[in-house]
Amino acid sequence: MINIPNNSTNQTLKQYLLKYRSIFTKPSFEIFNWLILAIISIEEIRSIKFLYDNFISKYSSKVLNSFYYFLSHSSFSTEKLMRKTVDIVLNLISSSKDEITIFLSIDDTLQAKYGNKFDCYYKLFDHTSRTGSSYLNGHCFVSLVINIPLKHNEGIKYLSLPVGYKLYDKSKSKLKLASELINIAMPLLKSYQVILLCDSWYTKGSVLDTVNSYDNLDLIGAVRKDTAIFDLPPKHNGKRGRPRLRGDKLDIHAFSYEKANKYFISTRRVMTRLFKTPVYITVTAKDTDKFSSTRLFICTINPGEINIFKNHNIEKNKYDNTDFKQVPLSAYSIRWNIEVIFYQHKFFWSFGNYMVRNKKAIERYVNLLAISYTFVSVLPFIDQKFEKYKFRSPQKIKRVLAENISKELIFDSFVSSLESSKIYSKVQKAISSFLRDDKIA
Repeated sequence: MINIPNNSTNQTLKQYLLKYRSIFTKPSFEIFNWLILAIISIEEIRSIKFLYDNFISKYSSKVLNSFYYFLSHSSFSTEKLMRKTVDIVLNLISSSKDEITIFLSIDDTLQAKYGNKFDCYYKLFDHTSRTGSSYLNGHCFVSLVINIPLKHNEGIKYLSLPVGYKLYDKSKSKLKLASELINIAMPLLKSYQVILLCDSWYTKGSVLDTVNSYDNLDLIGAVRKDTAIFDLPPKHNGKRGRPRLRGDKLDIHAFSYEKANKYFISTRRVMTRLFKTPVYITVTAKDTDKFSSTRLFICTINPGEINIFKNHNIEKNKYDNTDFKQVPLSAYSIRWNIEVIFYQHKFFWSFGNYMVRNKKAIERYVNLLAISYTFVSVLPFIDQKFEKYKFRSPQKIKRVLAENISKELIFDSFVSSLESSKIYSKVQKAISSFLRDDKIA
């Protein structure tokens, strides 16, 4: 468990960021500290220059160009930042590794930008658009979120934290970027049961290859509703020839369904062309007459073997995690937290307000936001002063921190200016003289 002494807020942040020290040179680490401090302390970030003019320049002698150089040209690795973030958050878990499950979530988000001078600026398809057009001009970021189980009241609650972002640049597919993000985190998760959660865009190609490459990594994800589903292969009858890999093709309309909340649900062990081994398919439908709003979810692990549901009382959601048929959906619902993080980053953390143009600088800026967000979210678990904010909104914690940091920096600046003044020198001499006379008497 991380244990940070009960010091000032500014000191707590410095001790936390020291865990990233080995990734940077000394000058770069100082700039890294100032940027994280400024991101947390400023309500709205309009640009790097805005951070510098309204916060950093008041307390630091660093020049503005050093911050632009840090983002665009310094040699630190964002992959190492992500790996260190995973290492830090794993230390929050107090439960036995054999009793829990860690969920990873993969998804992408679009960010509109105005002006074509940015690297990786493309016309992108936006399926959520409500502006009358299905396209926007801007950037696409693929993100990885880690969901860790923490004790809460009498049970377990998942805390979702951003590991990092990768900027899509057409040299690699989004599936390849997702695989790279998974490969960054998985070496640190070898001793855990890990399940990847993703929507139907990512349940194919290199992502499935990555899942298959780790013995302790499974997948629960949405798939296209026209995905071919087959019965289990029949037992080999001893006749000559290669045994069948799959049984007869199945029709989801013929499955046995049970009503759960607003949907009819069916879970069955089947074969698909996506995996060589049997998987569990869960089908949900709003009705069993017309099969409207039908969705399919694939689960590569036996739902009854998911550790966290076997060993702990998990905070309830709209699905019953004690019902075998609903367990995949209960687990998949955790994936929604990545959408919440995207929303919070865009509307409360100035995600899209970067004014740097090259790819390296853009990617580093959004990853600094991820580090800031993670610190704010885990602070109540590592500092008793903020314990009452556990599982509270990161924006609420950020405002409290910003107020504390500003007060401390103003006080430190006042003391520093006082120490360098003639008044301080005269007061110090008077006190020394008083103490000397008192000792003689």
